[in-house]
Amino acid sequence: MVILTKVIMGSMAKAEGINQDRITQLPDDIVSHIFSFLPTVDAVRNTLLSKKFNQVWTKLKTLDFDSEREFRKCRGGNAFLTFVSRVLYFRDGSEIRTFRLKLSRKRYLPCVGDWICAAVKRKVVELDLDLNFDVWTDFELPPCIFWCKTLEVLKLNLSPWEVTGDIPTSGCFPILKFLHVTVFNPSIREMEKLLSHFPVLEELTIDGTGEDLDDFGTCSFQVSAPKLKMLRISLESLSEPVDIHVNAPQLETLDLQRLGLTNCFLDGSANSLVNASIAFREKFEIKGPFDLSNSTMELLNQVSDVKSLSVSAHCLEDLHLPENYYLPSFGNVNQLRLAFGNHSCWELLARFLNSAPNLEILVLDDRTEGHKELSEIHWNPPEQVPSSLLSNLKTICFKGFKGRLFEMEMIKYLLKNGQLLNKMTISTGLHLSYDRQNELYTEFMMFHRTATCHVEFMHMEV
Repeated sequence: MVILTKVIMGSMAKAEGINQDRITQLPDDIVSHIFSFLPTVDAVRNTLLSKKFNQVWTKLKTLDFDSEREFRKCRGGNAFLTFVSRVLYFRDGSEIRTFRLKLSRKRYLPCVGDWICAAVKRKVVELDLDLNFDVWTDFELPPCIFWCKTLEVLKLNLSPWEVTGDIPTSGCFPILKFLHVTVFNPSIREMEKLLSHFPVLEELTIDGTGEDLDDFGTCSFQVSAPKLKMLRISLESLSEPVDIHVNAPQLETLDLQRLGLTNCFLDGSANSLVNASIAFREKFEIKGPFDLSNSTMELLNQVSDVKSLSVSAHCLEDLHLPENYYLPSFGNVNQLRLAFGNHSCWELLARFLNSAPNLEILVLDDRTEGHKELSEIHWNPPEQVPSSLLSNLKTICFKGFKGRLFEMEMIKYLLKNGQLLNKMTISTGLHLSYDRQNELYTEFMMFHRTATCHVEFMHMEV
């Protein structure tokens, strides 16, 4: 037994030695790539474990600095400053692909400009700045950012913020393709500074909060990007209307989280639009006598030529629809997704079916709370069977099914009138027992439908 134990221990030691040799024999660039997935402070610590690797930290392609993550317990304010400066200024001549910097202490701010310029000199491709302070702070973007010929991705999270200094009106961001701006109560002037003059920008995301962007009436700013293909906007807690004018003639995808009073005007951008997703959020108190009765209809008109449309809302009131409204014609829409959080919204389904004659794929997402039967809610079908049901609709997916009577009536109507329907998938809510799910499935199978229509009932874990 003793001899066997010695043999096993010897084999393990030999295997460990082999593994260690294999790691130490890896090329520096591969080791550097592996360490790039770590926060930079951990990467530096690990490279110091071996003499062979003790210079690998000078070649890291990704630098990730977070003042709170690694230096929260450090007394004094110099440890983080010293570490970042040494990593930047004592590295070799290799390029930096990604530079991430997260700060929450104002005393670090004077060094930020120099750090950014150091990354730009090393031909940085992705720059991610998260400057989140408790007090209002002026921050001047260093000019080197605007003229950087290697920068393709820029992420800015500035809170609270005011970008000081002059921003060039032409020739800046020559190859920037992706911009993500998270703003917290900026002024319209600052938004205009940052969101214009992008010659090759392809994807733009604007999110954050915009409470009291200005002290009077409706605010507006312009987004100008001739090559823009995807635009996402999600501004929260707006108590006054904000009009965003988009000049993007090649825009293909619009994702608008219509939080509060954000109005998006596709000035010359609607013709190329293919996909549109609009989320209407819950109502809240509005400052001032603003008439919003036509804002939703104007927005839907702008996206009426898309091929794929997604609309979500909590309740009908969130859409600010005018009385006796009529939806525009969605003649090109072949994929439609409706997600609602209140029973009253489901009356929109009949209107959308009438307005989208070429619809092929329909996704219904029931986000209503609770699962008790509501006897006062009924499915009100269209007066005439929509042409989309008779001639084009092929697939229906119903998510969040709860087994209510009006849901059953709606599904029964769709199965009966879907002349070309070949598949309906129904996903139940978590509250339904297996016995109840089986009862509902049996009832579904008795509904009239075309011979080629397959009904799939998705059982979820309880």
